[in-house]
Amino acid sequence: MINNDSTITNEKQYKSNYNRSTNKNQISPIKSTAELGYLDSTRVCGDERYTELSCVLICSICQNILWKPVACVTCENAFCRGCIQTWANKQKQPRQVTCPFNCMFQEKRAPPILNILLSKLRIYCVYAPNGCGQVLSYDALEGHEQTCQYERTPCQICQKPVSHRDQNDKHELRQCFKEIYDRNPDYVQVQFIKLLDVIETSQRRIQALEKLLGIRSQENK
Repeated sequence: MINNDSTITNEKQYKSNYNRSTNKNQISPIKSTAELGYLDSTRVCGDERYTELSCVLICSICQNILWKPVACVTCENAFCRGCIQTWANKQKQPRQVTCPFNCMFQEKRAPPILNILLSKLRIYCVYAPNGCGQVLSYDALEGHEQTCQYERTPCQICQKPVSHRDQNDKHELRQCFKEIYDRNPDYVQVQFIKLLDVIETSQRRIQALEKLLGIRSQENK
């Protein structure tokens, strides 16, 4: 049975962690769990079973819930597939890769019991900070996030929801102003001024960076 108090606490903690890492003045796209390559432990609906087994389900590299786990043949410890691949790629001797437990690493399938335990977890969609209220099983999570409507985030100029996942869903400046004009023609001028402010701020940052790096701008050549 899921403890509702723990569930609410974990949801608030996950959203709070995300909000602290995001500029409040800028809405940023959120990567899916598959894109991240790990599963934030604060997204798990807490219950007694999870508390008892949490140490078994944690990746020793990222310290989060195992995502698509694999194991080491030698020591049989499990890791997120993405974590151990990154770990191995950073080693200077690729033919003598060691795992975090200092034994020769050779990948094998994670123990079936581990996948069974992971399948019992109930997890918040990664797009919960955008408003998704779905709580899903471990096995259903990736499929849901591939189609979750809350993946879309508002454009900073016209506020139209835009997908950062769909490459065909392009959103150009011309579309922004058309979207604004269709809703409120008088509002276009205000948004245009805001856009100019953004452009000028970006230009100042570029100039400061050029000065810092000792690079002369093209105009001064």
